[in-house]
Amino acid sequence: MKRTSGTLVAYSSSEEDAPVNIPATKKRKLPSLASSLVIPVPVDDPALHQGRIRATPHADGQYAAHVYIPLVVHPKTTLHSLLEEVLDVTKEMVPAVHVIGDMDSCSGNNGGTVVNNSRRARELHLSLSRPIFLRAHQREEFKQAIRLIASRQAPFQASFATFSEFTNDERTRAFLSIEVGAGHHELRNMLSALSPTLQSLHQRDFYSQPRFHVSIAWALLDPDTSVNGNVDAQGQPGTYEGATPAEGTSDNNFFGSGDNGESSKEPRIERFRSIPRFPSELIPTLHQRFGARVSSEHTGGFNADTVAVKIGKDIFSWPLRGSHVH
Repeated sequence: MKRTSGTLVAYSSSEEDAPVNIPATKKRKLPSLASSLVIPVPVDDPALHQGRIRATPHADGQYAAHVYIPLVVHPKTTLHSLLEEVLDVTKEMVPAVHVIGDMDSCSGNNGGTVVNNSRRARELHLSLSRPIFLRAHQREEFKQAIRLIASRQAPFQASFATFSEFTNDERTRAFLSIEVGAGHHELRNMLSALSPTLQSLHQRDFYSQPRFHVSIAWALLDPDTSVNGNVDAQGQPGTYEGATPAEGTSDNNFFGSGDNGESSKEPRIERFRSIPRFPSELIPTLHQRFGARVSSEHTGGFNADTVAVKIGKDIFSWPLRGSHVH
């Protein structure tokens, strides 16, 4: 059969098939979110924290944690009176020093009644860990680990032994501390119990040769001192430049945005008092005047009966409930 060749036939388009000019719709602008719904961007602002600088940058979903034994020193006790005398001498010798552990004598933490320092209790922290950084899903696991340690460790008596000076790992601050003597064995046991959890979370253990202590005061170190060791023999205070927020921003800017939900404007510069180091005569002076009292069981003895962990801004604590081994 012979196939006939086909031809293409062109058809003109009808009016129905003609393109229609549709007017472009004007895009509606979505309303801006309310400031309460905006996730604040943390601003590391040393001005709101006496010149202190965040050692580890903020990361969303990461929580700083710290394990410690709390020691509340109540007014009218011999240890409280001793601390007041020690701090008075320290502030005379190091005007740039900041006191650690002040607690408001009235209940709550709402900044109510202003009271004299001698009537305030002090909460000191005996550290059992370096700073730890947890992801959100690790918090509960870590709390359970601390709770287990508390259930196995019995309360124990400890006491202070001597005054010492420490610096943080970044060498940005110096600390006046009181080291622990009696109770060292029990504290080492608690470190050993905590170590497997820290390793499983890829966190650093406490120091291999720990010097357990509570810090009672701190001072900023000169930045150039921490880098090259250029110190003044007299320990005279210098200055430290830090950023402060623009006018009108709130104290929450270290963790978030300003009151209006907007990020902070260009910061201004404020100088903070800093020192190259504590004066070389500070520790010997404290030893000479207060050493016998701080190391006496009557004054420097205390009962370690609680372990606590601070995760972010939340604090959890458990009483030590283990049985004594004879």
